[in-house]
Amino acid sequence: MHIGFLMKWSKGLEHLTGHVIGEELYAESLCRELRQLAGVQSANLYAPNVRPTARLDVMVHLNDTIPGPFAYRHILYFQNFYNEGSDIVLAQLQKLGYDGYAFLSQRLLDIHQQAGYSGILLPLAADTAIFHPRVASLNYEYDVAYVGNDIKGEERTMRYLYPAINYKFGLFGNWNLQPYPYSRILARLSQGHITHEELATLYSSAKIILNFTGQDSAIWDAMNLRFFEVLACKGFLISDKIPAADREMKDCVVFTDGYQDLNQKIEYYLARPQERKEIAERGYQYVIQNATVEARAKQLYRFMEEIM
Repeated sequence: MHIGFLMKWSKGLEHLTGHVIGEELYAESLCRELRQLAGVQSANLYAPNVRPTARLDVMVHLNDTIPGPFAYRHILYFQNFYNEGSDIVLAQLQKLGYDGYAFLSQRLLDIHQQAGYSGILLPLAADTAIFHPRVASLNYEYDVAYVGNDIKGEERTMRYLYPAINYKFGLFGNWNLQPYPYSRILARLSQGHITHEELATLYSSAKIILNFTGQDSAIWDAMNLRFFEVLACKGFLISDKIPAADREMKDCVVFTDGYQDLNQKIEYYLARPQERKEIAERGYQYVIQNATVEARAKQLYRFMEEIM
């Protein structure tokens, strides 16, 4: 089987602009694992600046791109979320003629199936070739750390991130995207771009890693990559409450309502390194046993065989 993944952004933007495209990195990891499977002749990532030279068996659409003649079968991997509402966008995309669908959100999959369509749940996972425990670095021994861009809005940022500025805080990412006072403060704190290799070292070194999801992800109960990548490095994670994560990772992650609750939990766990270590170890075991890119690639390939 010849397999492709298609994103709507050009490949290689990270090297040109320093802006990380999550779909590119994750799809490359899936391609690497798919190429290890019997029956897969090729698996590659395509983009507006890199097109297939021959017709593929299956193309997996990572964004809302339109099925075309470059593949016999098309799968929409609905792993983006939308301010106008993922359910509204999904109803529009269902009309485009994909042959299969994969979702991060069980709630969206349920709505999809109720409308008469089929699909699978395919949550994100850790690429353990990159995200694994590293030797701690003095450069990244922060009390609290967060890596991400200013794309989740003022309310959620103030609730789930702003309390961290009271500690030795390692902030990375693009915080020059919004013209608001909270953004200017965080932009001054941010150290900008960090590579994936260094990211794994950060997750292995900082005492506490923070995570919070966008509003639409919270509504539709979808876990982001940070859950899996931090735990794969034996990092200790405090996150906003996502029901799917609470069900799957109840003893592996500490959940917070933000604001004062987050302050209290940061204080509590900074004073208890052994408790942090025990929780992080459970998280690591969860990822290794349940949530690796290798496992997700096998699940996706089985689905491809079903629709061929």
